[in-house]
Amino acid sequence: MAGCIAMSLATAHVEAWQEPADSNANGTQWRLGVMGSLSDDGYVDADSDGSVYPLVYVDSRWLFFHATEGGVHLYRSDRFTLDALLSIGHQEMDADDLGRRKLAERNVDRDRLDDWDRSYYAGLSGAWTSRFGVLRAEAQTDISGNSEGELYRVAYAYPWHVGRARVTPHVDATYLSDNVVDYYFGLDADESLSGSYAYSPDAAFVPGIGVDLAYSLSRDWTLYAGARYQHYPDEISDSPLIEDDHAVSLTGGISYSF
Repeated sequence: MAGCIAMSLATAHVEAWQEPADSNANGTQWRLGVMGSLSDDGYVDADSDGSVYPLVYVDSRWLFFHATEGGVHLYRSDRFTLDALLSIGHQEMDADDLGRRKLAERNVDRDRLDDWDRSYYAGLSGAWTSRFGVLRAEAQTDISGNSEGELYRVAYAYPWHVGRARVTPHVDATYLSDNVVDYYFGLDADESLSGSYAYSPDAAFVPGIGVDLAYSLSRDWTLYAGARYQHYPDEISDSPLIEDDHAVSLTGGISYSF
């Protein structure tokens, strides 16, 4: 389940279905449902990845689990929330899913490539809400031992209501440390056909933009949809493992609140 639900967090953590509970409420919000995702991370000849998975959302006064991240509310007020959180990184790839011929044209031996495993992160997140929208910042470090790097993200969202629908456009910028970029997009010399070619990228800023939609079918049932586009900087797009300068993801689902 962890491997499937991570796709929805490839977004800026401001999806429509992750709206926090009332900070003054003592009760617990529960939402259960199902979601699907379709994503393309730009790897050479890799097919788009589609998944269907459970949606679990729990938010209490102090503890929370929002589908792909969970933790503790360290501080909550009407305007500001500070969280300690654990989250699931979205990036992973099986080397066998990449195109052998195109990789060979780039001096890459697919048989020597290692798979890229998903990283799991721990850190802090703060969100400030005003009439101008929601601003969120977070700092996290990999605790899985895979990328052994850090990520920092700033995201802004402006939700508004149109009848039964809530539309939430959002923008974000993510800083990936050189260890993260190198793990998922770098190439060691022993993975090249010549045995001497290597690609070791530096840290990178990855901007993103998207929109989420939540539509209330009734008091308890809600439909969700979302789309997001990320632009890869040269540190990533110049990798011999990447054929596009962007990543695209789509999500959709339904949930029941109680």
